[in-house]
Amino acid sequence: MSKISFKNHLYNKFLGFLNKKGGKIKAKKILSDSFLVLSKKTGLSVRSILLKIFLKLNTFVEVKRIRVRKRVTLVPFYIKYNRRLYLVVKWIMMAVKEDTRRISFVNKFSNEILQLLGKKASKALKFKESNVSQVLLNRSNMHFRW
Repeated sequence: MSKISFKNHLYNKFLGFLNKKGGKIKAKKILSDSFLVLSKKTGLSVRSILLKIFLKLNTFVEVKRIRVRKRVTLVPFYIKYNRRLYLVVKWIMMAVKEDTRRISFVNKFSNEILQLLGKKASKALKFKESNVSQVLLNRSNMHFRW
């Protein structure tokens, strides 16, 4: 897969999350403003920022709820590339929505990604770690996959 298509995949996922009620132009403006702020602060290109985000939050397994004999058990599953992209974007957007400070969405988004790229603890990374811990706790249920 080429670098251009990877950038487009992740960028389009972010755009899809921001796109509400047909406001694609507004979503593109928010995304371009936030990546402009990020590239000025880090000195990296948009492509390298997106790649680092994906590498930091990428996971290969996810826990799903499966009903077995009238009980619900949590079973770890391997996930495909598109689902991994979705989870990366979802965790970042959940972290941005949990931020209760009264600043613009562009600043919240860029601050979350700066924390993710830096050494600071970010909320999106905590979501990934909770996913991994759930997988490790429920690895004994892997035989319920079929």
